[in-house]
Amino acid sequence: MSKQNGSPTALDIFKERKGPASDELKASVKTFNKRKAAIKKALKDGPKTVPELAEATELDAADVLWTITGMRKYGFAVEGGVDGDYPQYALPEKEVKR
Repeated sequence: MSKQNGSPTALDIFKERKGPASDELKASVKTFNKRKAAIKKALKDGPKTVPELAEATELDAADVLWTITGMRKYGFAVEGGVDGDYPQYALPEKEVKR
């Protein structure tokens, strides 16, 4: 319910219709967040390619690629040059300061 007028917000209505998040969704988000944290930690040393990130994080390259794609989409990573045939990824300036 909205704190201002007691009316339900759009989010309240959505939650009422759809119910709580499934355990599968919660597990997927938890996995993504762990991967994102590992990749962000690796990128603090500077730009890296997907194979370099996979090695640094001990994650599968496909999982790194999927995660870095999501990170780019939502502004948690940017392309930071090219190393041979591979694009490099880096933390955006706002993330480097953290």
